[in-house]
Amino acid sequence: MALASAAFERSNPAMDKLNVSTAIVEIPQKTIKKITCMGSGFVGGPTSAVIAYKSDVEVTVVDINAERIAAWKSKSLPIYEPGLDEIVQAVSAGVHRSQQHDSHEPNAKSDYVAPVPHGRLFFSTDVDQAVAGADLIFVCVNTPTKTHGIGKGSAADLDFVEAATRSIARVATQDKIVVEKSTVPCRTAQSIREILAANAHSGVRFDVLSNPEFLAEGTAIRDLLNPDRIIIGSMPTPTGYQAAAMLAGIYKQWVPQERIITMNLWSSELSKLAANAMLAQRISSVNALSAICEATGADVDEVSYACGLDSRIGPQMLKAGPGFGGSCFQKDIFNIVYLSESLHLYEIADYWRAVINMNEHQKQRFTKRIISCLYNNLAGKKLAVLGFAFKKNTSDTRESPAITLVSNFVAERARVAIYDPRVQENQIWRELVSNGSDIETLKRNVSVCRTAYEACVAADAVVIMTEWDEFSNKATGGPTVKQEERKPLATINVNSSPSTYTSSQDADHDAYEQLGSPNLVGAASFRVPSRKGTGVIIKDPSSGQIKTFTNQRPFSGSNALLFPHGFSTPVQSPPRQILRPQSRYVSTQQFPGEYLTSEGFPNTRETAQLTDMPHSNGASGRLLTAEVAHKGATPTRLDWARIASGMRKPRFVFDGRNILDHSKLEALGFRVEAIGKRGTNVSE
Repeated sequence: MALASAAFERSNPAMDKLNVSTAIVEIPQKTIKKITCMGSGFVGGPTSAVIAYKSDVEVTVVDINAERIAAWKSKSLPIYEPGLDEIVQAVSAGVHRSQQHDSHEPNAKSDYVAPVPHGRLFFSTDVDQAVAGADLIFVCVNTPTKTHGIGKGSAADLDFVEAATRSIARVATQDKIVVEKSTVPCRTAQSIREILAANAHSGVRFDVLSNPEFLAEGTAIRDLLNPDRIIIGSMPTPTGYQAAAMLAGIYKQWVPQERIITMNLWSSELSKLAANAMLAQRISSVNALSAICEATGADVDEVSYACGLDSRIGPQMLKAGPGFGGSCFQKDIFNIVYLSESLHLYEIADYWRAVINMNEHQKQRFTKRIISCLYNNLAGKKLAVLGFAFKKNTSDTRESPAITLVSNFVAERARVAIYDPRVQENQIWRELVSNGSDIETLKRNVSVCRTAYEACVAADAVVIMTEWDEFSNKATGGPTVKQEERKPLATINVNSSPSTYTSSQDADHDAYEQLGSPNLVGAASFRVPSRKGTGVIIKDPSSGQIKTFTNQRPFSGSNALLFPHGFSTPVQSPPRQILRPQSRYVSTQQFPGEYLTSEGFPNTRETAQLTDMPHSNGASGRLLTAEVAHKGATPTRLDWARIASGMRKPRFVFDGRNILDHSKLEALGFRVEAIGKRGTNVSE
């Protein structure tokens, strides 16, 4: 057995603060074989997946939310993080997932996934069984801001932490290490220790550690694989050091030893709150400067760039925008405010509260600028809101600035069309209702769209709220691909039966084929390089564009697709991956809602819609439009010329994230307004 001292034989600044040096602690260290993570959210899920992948430990994620656990076991994970799907797929046990990948798929040469994973990952709703069998338990439950009682609006609600702690004490019949990973107020670990001690079975000892997460959503997997630091807080006792050494032994299987920092429990707890407060402070600072830039003609991007070149400041978190969001920044600053007030440090509380006030002011300031540009009247006007997540590369919408702005637009009686490539529609409705909007009013004035183009049709203005790469028209970040540039590779004679087509071209996209009468949906079995499939093909009568959606399996039997009426092949069995159209386009009596499948391409993102369209023979019919993009691949950039052609004049674009080349948009006839910059029509 290894000794606890062996894990800490190094220089560590925090080590000098400990009451007893770990170098003289000679307690046999137990090997951790099983970890249970209580909570399957943005912290628990990714953290558990990476630990299972990078270590030799078996990890079980438990949650009382059966729907969420089912989603973790499915092909559609409940959260989106780049690289997460590949790692979960690699290490999951008892989860039905295809392990075969075509060479064209991004995870075949993933930056994240190596050929052979070491650990195993399980998902379960059986909390008691998972806790009983674990050597170490991560507590990764939600700690929202209180909405009732003393501390309402600022203190952390620790109901879930206490419930998890009591469950551990009730179930555990052997010694356990309990690791506080949720973001909590300073000295929460003391409450956990007292609850465990008061409710423990006879002879059972608990050691409590603090191991805060420092993940940025959108880069969480990268942060876990290559962390800046791992903080482990423990009690300054021999058993506390031993527990810290055991947890450090897990991390050092892939994290350099010098990045694993030990300190006391209270310092560890406060370090997470302090880090988030300082990051939020930087954002509010640059947002405050953005208002000065707009008034003086300075450019906030240039100002922040100049400041970031100072090595004492650095460039991170100096991007002006509509305000910070996410689950942590506001909540953690409120924690510091409440803690300061509890300690009678009122000036300190006011200082940190000002960071939040500045954030709220930025949202309202952006709203007022939009209203002012649109002639002080939004009633009846359509605003296309592009992006609803609080930042790119995540599906998290908690505290997103888009929630406030959309609510403000609805209050002004505007019609709002929202598009986000990763956020689910029901999640958008939940956020807007939780923000105080009336659901009936929302349904009358807000629509959630499947494509940016649909959102922008007949819009008076486009408002960029999330910095998704596909919205940008700047030279960096990938090429802009116009829809009309995707030419068909072949056309089969009309009214022919399904046939086989072989392409000799090394195409980056699927072969395009047309079958049946002009503008009529058809199907064909075909081959393109490294791929076989079934194609669903349409021709857009307005543009002449031919589009396809493919199924990897041949067109026959149980793999057949259901097409709009006029095509007789029914669905023989439910497809593995189903794309459901918007309800206003499809009658569930005519179609069971399962009319399109991407079988064989589990890492694709699809958008589709059906619209009424007459067939060339005069019969009524429908037009199916489908667009496919592989996850992890560079997304197709928006064709802003296409957006301009469908908007009402004057065409306003409000760039809330400064991701657009304004001169290019102005050349297309847009009037551009951006945070921290003077607008199109402001004279010098």
